[in-house]
Amino acid sequence: MDAPADPNPADILRRATYYQVVHTLRGALPPPVTRTLEDAAQRDLAAIAHVASLLPANAEEAHLAAQYVAAGAHALECLRMARAYPDDSALVIKCTAQSASMMREARGWRAALRRTQLDREKRATDAAARDAAQDTENRALALAAQALDRAPPAPAPASPPTPDPVAEAERYALQHRKRAVLIRRLGRLPDRIDIGALSPQAVHIIATGTTPVLRALDEKPRRNSALAA
Repeated sequence: MDAPADPNPADILRRATYYQVVHTLRGALPPPVTRTLEDAAQRDLAAIAHVASLLPANAEEAHLAAQYVAAGAHALECLRMARAYPDDSALVIKCTAQSASMMREARGWRAALRRTQLDREKRATDAAARDAAQDTENRALALAAQALDRAPPAPAPASPPTPDPVAEAERYALQHRKRAVLIRRLGRLPDRIDIGALSPQAVHIIATGTTPVLRALDEKPRRNSALAA
């Protein structure tokens, strides 16, 4: 039986490109509907299907498609956050403005993708231009494969990233505004009230932080006793 042929370095690079695109996209998406693994998988599959529906034919188009999908997802997430707190006019205005900004970014990536695809389609009708483009891509892939062969050993895996207490504090403030308002007013955890899982660092940041999300807690005074679950 013949031994399997060595894989083509160009094919390996192409697979690596799409692998990186998919995993970068997953990290750039808003949180799933719930924190379950099933919902996270559904979110990832939906985003990947969206990228595939844009018909990327090469690495550049795949990157542009992924950036468009991520920007559009964040635009919708900002709208969801605005609708989640209708009584907080400052937060609604900020989230709505951020949604509009992200939607403009998404349209920009979509237009860039379409221009790139039109250029490729135009080259496809010109045999000389098509062959020249393919030859250029093949040479670039070959040079990249040679560079990988001479690359130094990969460094040891980095230790897991430490949790970001600022992100934790802001997420808590958005999800449990009344509880966060009380923590901020007291400068500490309230007595005899279950505020849920929250690290001491996040409690301190909620009480003293100056990010826009945390400063918004000061804008509408609420009675300390009016604590909602």
